[in-house]
Amino acid sequence: MPRRCVSRDLKARIPYLVYVEGFKIKEVERLLGVKKSMIYQTLNYFRDHGITYNPKAYSHHSRGRHRKLDSIDVQFIKALLDQEPCLYLDELQDLLLTCRGINISVSTLLRTLRRIHFSNKDVSVRALEHNDMDRAIYMNRFAEQIHDPAMVMFVDEAARNKKNPTRKRGWSLTGRRCFQRRCFVRGKRYSILPVLTLDGIITHNIIPGSVTSDRFVQFLRECVVSGKLQLYISIHLQCTDTPHKSLSWTKKCSSSQQL
Repeated sequence: MPRRCVSRDLKARIPYLVYVEGFKIKEVERLLGVKKSMIYQTLNYFRDHGITYNPKAYSHHSRGRHRKLDSIDVQFIKALLDQEPCLYLDELQDLLLTCRGINISVSTLLRTLRRIHFSNKDVSVRALEHNDMDRAIYMNRFAEQIHDPAMVMFVDEAARNKKNPTRKRGWSLTGRRCFQRRCFVRGKRYSILPVLTLDGIITHNIIPGSVTSDRFVQFLRECVVSGKLQLYISIHLQCTDTPHKSLSWTKKCSSSQQL
């Protein structure tokens, strides 16, 4: 069993009870609930050092080996991962040796990453072509044309086949692979066209195969356009340049009557 940890305040009572109050060792043992060996040891420390503990003993803060990576090295690792988060551990190890002259093991590097709260996870991709200025110009133009958010409708295409529902991660016992029987053949493709507003999805259509511009315009005629929504569609077509090149909204559908 591990040794019982006795506080220094409790140890400070032992010399007072023995030397000042004149209690015997057995009485002190019964009053404080400590062992006799600990009482003798505390009295020896008090007689040799004037305090009830050993001042030359190592504290819990100074135990263990000193870390090879200082704060500057840790900041260097953070800067590398901020610039390139997909680096492997051996690549980080080589960069530390080349740039900082520090040779550490992969296990030490892994423990350091865990200590600074870094973990390995799936990568979330962001578009490299994203332009903040163009985005701000578009949002300002959109806000000038659309005064009521309820007028806005969003249409996007999604596809599904037999391989889409598969998941990339799973659970299994340690030392065993995670197996799951899945379809290796994609099967037939289905395209889904939902129309999303502030009230949710107001209509949708499921089309076998891919969506062409003719099928998309047909979907707008049959499922989206009505007497109540024609004005919303015409305003949306006038103020929005869709990135779908195959549709050419400004040429094919310049007004709701052409739909």
